[in-house]
Amino acid sequence: MSKRSRVEKLQRLMQKEDLSAIICRLPENVVYITDYWPHHGISVVLLPREGLPVLFVPEVEQEYTQSEWAEVVPFGWGLLKDRDLYENYRELIASKVASWGLKGKKVGAELSFEVVAPSYRIAEPVVPSGPWQALLHFLFEDASLVDAAPLLLQSRAVKTEYEIEKLRIANNIAELGINEALSNLKPGQTEAEIGALIEYTIRAKGPGYQGAKLVRAEAEVGAGPVGSAKGTLLVPSTTYRIQEGDLVMIELATMVDGYFSDLTYMAVVGEPSARQKEVYNVLLEAQQAAASELYPGNSFEAPDRAAREVLRKAGLEDYFVHITGHGVGLRYHEFIPVLAPGAQGTLEEGMVCSVEPGIYIPNFGGLRIEDNVVVGATGPIFLSTPRKPW
Repeated sequence: MSKRSRVEKLQRLMQKEDLSAIICRLPENVVYITDYWPHHGISVVLLPREGLPVLFVPEVEQEYTQSEWAEVVPFGWGLLKDRDLYENYRELIASKVASWGLKGKKVGAELSFEVVAPSYRIAEPVVPSGPWQALLHFLFEDASLVDAAPLLLQSRAVKTEYEIEKLRIANNIAELGINEALSNLKPGQTEAEIGALIEYTIRAKGPGYQGAKLVRAEAEVGAGPVGSAKGTLLVPSTTYRIQEGDLVMIELATMVDGYFSDLTYMAVVGEPSARQKEVYNVLLEAQQAAASELYPGNSFEAPDRAAREVLRKAGLEDYFVHITGHGVGLRYHEFIPVLAPGAQGTLEEGMVCSVEPGIYIPNFGGLRIEDNVVVGATGPIFLSTPRKPW
């Protein structure tokens, strides 16, 4: 199977839908089509129904692109010598629209993405909006412009072997940070300090690790009976100083060359109490029960149902207030599959998802165990390290 087999799959879907081309600017779709994670978020890829895509990229980023994935066309941007960005877009894209004969044809564009993954420069995300939409309608005024979001998400839902290996590397790098924090956990640290240590370790040790180039991380830590229980949703780390006996929940997003890991780890400052062990071990059983349902042909709902059944028998079901999992890949949270009560859909080999049941008990604390797992041919394949009982 070639590295680019995912693009060939997308092109087969384009043929089915009679799409002559797709144009993308969102970083996650640029990664999908070219295996290049934009730095500034202004790169554009134009994919024909057959053949290599064309990647328009700022000159400063060209060295990070891979020519075997696309025809790379650099353009000047950001310096006094360079033309206006939209003048570049208009000229470069128009030349391909003409040479590819797209007049009167159907062309797909990103018209309905609302949740998006960032570019490498997460401090200043660039979001295509009015000017970009106006340019698209100008460039394709003689073509039929349609929303390609459903097609892109459908194609992205099942990962190739190449993508799965990239996601495994992202998880391995995430665990560098997790393990550093867990081995140095001690009373008096703030939630923010623990999160910062994780992010520092990943940023410092990630580049170059297993071939990684561009690495980012965002860790949020909640501790104690109040802070950990807030982990039902992603909340910022605070200045709370952890104490002996506290539950510590670490929620971590790691981005490696545009591929994501989404993990949650639990720890206790010192030795866990008998009740903490009991609740954690039941939760781990629920998570493993959910993961065991990740096989081709099973329903999206089945893993969630399995986790809730374990917690029901332990009298803890009422404290599990969110879904069991979601897709992971070129975004922190992908929408296919979704492991939730009543979810409609069938698991396919190659889908990758989080498996993350949680228990949040007032005045006791919150616990969540989250791994990234592949729907393998005969069952689950963990990309992160499965947890052990306390």
